[in-house]
Amino acid sequence: MRNYSVVISFLLYSLFELLTKRYLKLTEKEPNEDTIVYEDVLMFMLEIINSILFHRLKHNLQLVYALLLKREISTPFQSHPRLTEPAKNLDQVINYFSTRVSEANLKAPSSSEVLTIIEEASRTWSNQKMKSIPDLKFQYEEEPDAYEFFIPYVWALLLRKNFIYWSEEKCRVLDSCVFMNEEPETPTT
Repeated sequence: MRNYSVVISFLLYSLFELLTKRYLKLTEKEPNEDTIVYEDVLMFMLEIINSILFHRLKHNLQLVYALLLKREISTPFQSHPRLTEPAKNLDQVINYFSTRVSEANLKAPSSSEVLTIIEEASRTWSNQKMKSIPDLKFQYEEEPDAYEFFIPYVWALLLRKNFIYWSEEKCRVLDSCVFMNEEPETPTT
């Protein structure tokens, strides 16, 4: 979450924009399972962007710049019951930095000039203007038979990366690993 490059910031934003367009297209029709899935993914994306802006805005000025380029992206979610809070937070950031850029009275600003203004404005930015959204938390649920995948996979990594020398002939535990590394035989006719 620190110092996203220009490319990553715009890709993150472009993904959010694409998901928004598809979601809005789906909501024009009768809601279905796809609508719910897109809504969940959009909420997840909004939470990610909000987390970046809340905790690391000063280190991710490219993302702020990407948001300023297409300010209207959060407008469709202002009245959505589930997406309202994260969308309002985006609007807070967009409005704050948009005001600072317009106060600079630049005639035809270049991207570097706008980024300089964003950087200067970020020094006075306070995340207190945003409503706190709970931190994202993920939990790994182990499947009952996860060992069937992980044990051979870890051994295959150890064998392939040569972290440790193994004599494959003398080590029976590597039998399944060696089997995984072998190329499938193609039938000859």
